[in-house]
Amino acid sequence: MRRTLANGCLVLLMIPAALMIYFWFTVWHTGNENDRRRQDALDSLLGQAHEAADRTADALTRSGDTGTDALTGVVWEHTESPVITYDEERRAFTAVAARSAVYEEKSILLPRGPEMVERCFTYTYAHRPGAGWASKVTEPDVEACRGSSRIGDRVRIAQARMGDTEAAGLTRAGLRRALEPTGRPSGESRSDVRSVVREGRTVVAVVLFRYPDRYQAQDEGSAPVEQCYRLTRFLDLQGGFVKPVTAVPVTAC
Repeated sequence: MRRTLANGCLVLLMIPAALMIYFWFTVWHTGNENDRRRQDALDSLLGQAHEAADRTADALTRSGDTGTDALTGVVWEHTESPVITYDEERRAFTAVAARSAVYEEKSILLPRGPEMVERCFTYTYAHRPGAGWASKVTEPDVEACRGSSRIGDRVRIAQARMGDTEAAGLTRAGLRRALEPTGRPSGESRSDVRSVVREGRTVVAVVLFRYPDRYQAQDEGSAPVEQCYRLTRFLDLQGGFVKPVTAVPVTAC
């Protein structure tokens, strides 16, 4: 009788121990699986960056263009980098852009939503005489893309505001008011409308975007970033479908 009772107590003690072991194993396995999924997403971003760099180098070589703005447009088309600079002495373009990806995290009890990862990439394209363009991809800290990302955000806002502006207001002064409703001076604002030209139903504005502006606290270690863009809007005087405002970076304003 005593032996049977002791065996029963032993079984009762083993059940919670087994449950505890199973729980900790599940937690460990889930953590490893989520780490694997996160790393796969990060590796995918790196692969996409190298593919974009190779496509851009090939496109630059095939383009045959020599104009800096035309080549800047080629770089932007394939990398969608909000900030693209050109070093005339080195004959090299540098583009900075963040890439992000979403992956599903495995959960234990309650369902979890998708998680996002981000990597910052710097693309360098140098012209080799007689051999076309060569590309190089480096990965600085993700904070290095802060200025580039903010410039990209401001360009998208400018596209929307220019698209919502009445045709009569598409002048330099009118576009300044639309892009900077607070009325800050051009030297202190987030954007500076350098020119607006209208030919027929096409309005082209050249705008300088900057980060940070005078009224924005500059993060420690982050350098000021500026980029000129050419915004183009096609007017439809018939009241039909209105095309969205296009935006392409240019090397100088």
